[in-house]
Amino acid sequence: MNRKLLLYVKALSDFGTFMDLIVLNVVIYTATGSAAWLAATMAARTLGGVLSSMFSGVLADRFDRRKIMIWADVLRALIILALIPFPNPTMILIGAFFIGLTSTFFMVSFNAEIPQIFGEDKVLETNSMISRLTSISLVAGFLGAGFITDILGYKVTLMIDAGTYLLSGLVLMKMKWETAPARTIEIASGIKEKVLSIFKDMKEVYFYLKLAPMLLMINVVFLISAFAGSSHNLGIPLLAETIDDTRQSFYYGMIWGIWGIGAVLATYTLPKLKWLKDHKLYFAGFMCAILMSTGFIIFLSNTNIAMVLGFAFFTGIFDACFNTLHATILQKSDNHIRGRIFGVGMLLKSLGFALGFIVAPVLLKHFTMPGMVWILHGTMITTTVIVSITAALWLAKRKVLIEASVK
Repeated sequence: MNRKLLLYVKALSDFGTFMDLIVLNVVIYTATGSAAWLAATMAARTLGGVLSSMFSGVLADRFDRRKIMIWADVLRALIILALIPFPNPTMILIGAFFIGLTSTFFMVSFNAEIPQIFGEDKVLETNSMISRLTSISLVAGFLGAGFITDILGYKVTLMIDAGTYLLSGLVLMKMKWETAPARTIEIASGIKEKVLSIFKDMKEVYFYLKLAPMLLMINVVFLISAFAGSSHNLGIPLLAETIDDTRQSFYYGMIWGIWGIGAVLATYTLPKLKWLKDHKLYFAGFMCAILMSTGFIIFLSNTNIAMVLGFAFFTGIFDACFNTLHATILQKSDNHIRGRIFGVGMLLKSLGFALGFIVAPVLLKHFTMPGMVWILHGTMITTTVIVSITAALWLAKRKVLIEASVK
């Protein structure tokens, strides 16, 4: 099997995700003219992610991860096709919820399987390629959705979107790879036993994280980054409307497209940094998170198209670096628990988004859109600085204890 084919399958699936993200947001905002409805659509997608992330990691550690990905692709295609004849706001909310639900299943299983397929010594290199392909998919998906919706309408965009999911699922059906025997765990029978089994699994994750405080700290930053992310996910379509309300979908796609080009550049550079090892991975992630939030604050506080696109490019670089480093750190966990570790990561991301999409519309009522972004991404920068200092102090204390025990 050409192992890289799996990465291209993931990119194809991402292409569909980015297309439906643009088109559904534009359709519901055009139909309602309401930032609250737009936030509700994003929140519904996030809520689906929250629900599935509670048990997607457990399933990824117990069942065939390839089959989980296939079913997720097929279900996403059916959901998108169902929205074509029923494009009303309520149906879009329901569709967004189930897209979030199924997408999380796909992502957790995919990420958990990477070290098994490519080797644990190649996770940074592999994740850089994943980020590169994801960014290319983002550029193609956002720009494609913007142009196609602008010229041919949203129905054609949704049909293409569903087709990408079906093609991704079909390719996965043809692929085979060796799965880890560590995941062949006997499945509990009965509802009570299944519930107890899930609690037992999550308790194991808790004790694993408790013994790895640096892993816990990077996940805290990941949680707050998702919380802050609601501000730019809500702010970018509003910024696009401010720039030109007659071509909102075009500028919406253009901003994310330029962001994606920056992300592609980052993925070529990151694997070449040979010093990125051990605890340096964590501190590089913290710095990238701070620069990412700074970039979002700057370009969402402007309407000058050159400033917006220039800093969108800058932001894309550090956003891709942060997410690549976070995935690399999580993939260094043991295979028997890796699915659940990624499940916790997706849960934190979904909870952060959900909380953000509750807070962001409230802030919009009392502040301008840039003000909302300043508050949420300012929280992200402050939290990351505090976590970075805490991590440095913990490592210094650990070093002293190790030296004392040697003496």
